[in-house]
Amino acid sequence: MKYKLETIPVWDAIEQQEEPCLFCFLSAETEKRKVSFYLGNSVMNPETRVKVNSMGFCPDHYAMLAEAGKPHGVSLMAHTRLQETAKLLQNSLEEQNKAHSPRGVKKSADRINAVMDAREQGCLICESMERSLNRYLYTYIHLWHTDESFRETVSASRGICLYHYPKLLRMAPEVLSRRDLQEFCTAFSSLMQQWLKTTIDDVDWQTQRYKAEHAGKDWRGCEDAHKRAVYREIGKGRLKDS
Repeated sequence: MKYKLETIPVWDAIEQQEEPCLFCFLSAETEKRKVSFYLGNSVMNPETRVKVNSMGFCPDHYAMLAEAGKPHGVSLMAHTRLQETAKLLQNSLEEQNKAHSPRGVKKSADRINAVMDAREQGCLICESMERSLNRYLYTYIHLWHTDESFRETVSASRGICLYHYPKLLRMAPEVLSRRDLQEFCTAFSSLMQQWLKTTIDDVDWQTQRYKAEHAGKDWRGCEDAHKRAVYREIGKGRLKDS
């Protein structure tokens, strides 16, 4: 699949990268934009309301919207969304009213659970984040292949987390020829080992710095190395339903 290039945001992200992964940063920025979108005037658009009613949001993003301090837009979405949920639950609730045996109650609970599981399967914000991420992955590989200055910047950057790294590798065959793919895999195998070693060394020095014999020594920028180590492994900009 051919994706639209997102050259400017990828360059901006790698040049100001503070996290152990520029894709975490880019995903977080996408999430902020989409949350803001669904808290704004978009909810007055009938097409948006139809999408919210049918797909809605994962529990994490729905809660994020609810806690954002902008109740009007959320109340409009929640009103029609909950009406739709109530319709879907109506038969199950009526059957529950007739259930008196343990088996019947369990069946009723299972039916209600199935409805709610289905309602939580999709997420408009997660889908947007995934589409954007695919464009960023595509762009990153394209720039690495075509722009020598980008390669140099990547080599000097903080790299990629182990959550997004396999996604980058899966995207590579869609962008590169077989010969270029081999070069890419060789280069990024070395880079990932380098990024991991740097993170391990930093968190090791953080642990050493707490020892009495190292009291007063320079932190070497490792005061928050524990955070970088955790997010290097699990990622900070994960999709909520992943």
